[in-house]
Amino acid sequence: MLELELCGKLADVGGAFVKTVIPAEGCSVAELFAMVARQHPALAPSLDASRIRACVNEAVVAPNARVMPGDEVALFPPVSGG
Repeated sequence: MLELELCGKLADVGGAFVKTVIPAEGCSVAELFAMVARQHPALAPSLDASRIRACVNEAVVAPNARVMPGDEVALFPPVSGG
């Protein structure tokens, strides 16, 4: 089980945190996005892997980075401001 922190528009849709089941051997960030979309269908339209950034253990990582159970994971949509 992995607890994900959702930021920005993702938090508006899914709340600040969601729990997601991942394999004991871990998965890639890209695979994690697919698992989150299946386990939390309301988030699926917002999980465009080309636009959402993942932080694993406080470091921004690429889609092929490995995520393990117990890792600290946050998902960030694009940010704009003025």
